[in-house]
Amino acid sequence: MRAVLLGIMAGLLIGCVSAARIREAQCFGILMLDVWNSEQELDAAEGAWRIAQQALYERSLTVRESLVQSALVPDAGVAFASVALISQEDSPVGGLQDFRQEQALYRRFVERRARHRETVDWYGRVARRVETRLEEDEMLYPVVGMLATSTAIIFYPIVRWNVRSVLWDGEDPDAEDDPVQRFCANRLAGGDSFPPPSPAE
Repeated sequence: MRAVLLGIMAGLLIGCVSAARIREAQCFGILMLDVWNSEQELDAAEGAWRIAQQALYERSLTVRESLVQSALVPDAGVAFASVALISQEDSPVGGLQDFRQEQALYRRFVERRARHRETVDWYGRVARRVETRLEEDEMLYPVVGMLATSTAIIFYPIVRWNVRSVLWDGEDPDAEDDPVQRFCANRLAGGDSFPPPSPAE
């Protein structure tokens, strides 16, 4: 009888350390680095855009001041020379190039920001999954310890089912089609695309 109980206990403990749990823990560790890297990329992209934005503003300010000064000069020759100087140093072509560069850097910043939000969103979802797993363990391990010393261990699957139905709201976190499981499998396989969150999550 003791051998049977030990066999049941071993099976239960092995089931607790499932492939899904290991995958989630590894995924959580990778996402911690992903969040840090995405923050660095976001800060760098925003910094580059801010610098380009400031440079574009200063260029336009210089052009406006030069035009105002040339308009106030009574000598037409000097005014013409001032306009010629503006066209060489701050030409519309140069201003257009600066504007396009600033817009390209802004688009890059927006992309990095969206990427960062996705990374943080998935990090939060996986963190909640790992936290719920730990909460489940804290509830079930004492029950296993208590029931393992008697034949009442046969009722453990019922207790586990009840705990799971409450914690997971009737869903199976170990299912292959679970959104977090699919995401973690893809991320651990080297994928870097984040699927959109499902409404149920």
